[in-house]
This record gives sequence, C-alpha cells and structure tokens, in this order.
Amino acid sequence: MEFISCNTANYRAGRTQPVRYIVMHYTANNGDTARNNCDYYHRVGGLQASAHYFVDEHGAMQSVREGDTAWHCGAEAGRRYWHPECRNANSIGIEMCSRKRADGSYYIKPETVANAAALAKDIMQRYGIDTDHVLRHYDVTGKRCPMPWVDDPAQWDAFKASLAPEENTVEEDEDMATRYNSVNELPEWAQEETQKLIDRGALLGDEHGNLGVTMDMLRTMIVCQRMVDGK
Repeated sequence: MEFISCNTANYRAGRTQPVRYIVMHYTANNGDTARNNCDYYHRVGGLQASAHYFVDEHGAMQSVREGDTAWHCGAEAGRRYWHPECRNANSIGIEMCSRKRADGSYYIKPETVANAAALAKDIMQRYGIDTDHVLRHYDVTGKRCPMPWVDDPAQWDAFKASLAPEENTVEEDEDMATRYNSVNELPEWAQEETQKLIDRGALLGDEHGNLGVTMDMLRTMIVCQRMVDGK
C-alpha cells in the first residue's frame, strides 16, 4: 500500500495505549480521492486532524503509521465523549472519500465501502479486533460522521455485517472432518460413480488403499464424473 507521510504537525508520534478500536469516517467532500487527501495532509500543517488511512473506489492509501496517533476522533471543544473507552490513542482511523448528490446529501460509493471493509478486516485480524470494536465517529463523540451511515443506520449495519467472520455450520465442519477410506463407507449415491473413478485409475488412495476423501471432495469428484458420463 502506498504511504504518503502526514505532516508531523497533524499527528503525534507513538502511542500511549495499544490499538483496540477502528473508527470509520467520511471526508465530507465531493469527488475527492485517497491521494488528494494524503497529499493535502502531507503539505499542510497545523490542521489538528489526521487519519491513518484514506479510501476511495480504487483502493486505500496510508497517511499515518499505525504505531503513531492520528487525531481523528477527539471530542471537539465543549463536547463530551459518548464512548467510554475509544480515543485517538487506542484506535485506527479510516476516512472514506464521499460524493454529493444534487440535493446536497452525501453518499459513499459501494466500491469505496468494499475497499474500506477489506482494509478494516485486515486490521481486525492483525490486532484481534472484533466487530463490536469497529465504530463510527458518531459512536465516539456524537459527530454526524460518516453522515450517510448516521442518517441511514441500515448502511452501517450492512457494513458491520460484512466484517463478521464466516463461520462453518456444524454440518459443514463434520463434512470437512469425516474422511471415507473405502467405497463401502461412502453414501450410497456416491458408491457407483466412485468405483468408476477407481476402475479408471483416477482415484487411487494411499499406499494402503485408503481413499481419504471428504464430503466436499466427493461432491466435486461426482460432479466431474457425471460431466464425463454426460449425465
């Protein structure tokens, strides 16, 4: 990922706490790009604001190192924190580039949202962050950011759902764990065609003749066999 260093006047070097949260933002611009933002925060100091990443429909760019503290979710003067724990010191900030409709309302392109989700999932995996610790700026300070996800919570719910790890069902886990070593052990619907594969030398098993096939392997082999037979 390309890195364009933020002006040192816009963030604080180092951290006082470990990373525990990810905070999502939007830029409140119309048609900006990740590069535009990284360039701007690189050139201009004294902004009292920054983010670790900027994301657009083409991908993500980094502005502040994860080991440094970006100023992205601090409470404004006179405003209290809504969240009891999340602060700049223990979070990573992701800014999504936005677009504006003719009526003045903002939206975030689906491609940008998808790229932001991919980035967030990578960070979550590296730091052991669960979906409950992925927040909107709104959740931290009450600021209306990202505006589309505050005004339409269903969009936020959909984004959070996209971050959830895929879980196998108990049945799928059993399918992966069970290995069939002989034709007689197979389900009846698979025995005839599996025997054909053995007879053709396409399925040999190990040195002891054990087939060692899982249910997923079996389904794939049967589909291929039926294609060969023209069924």
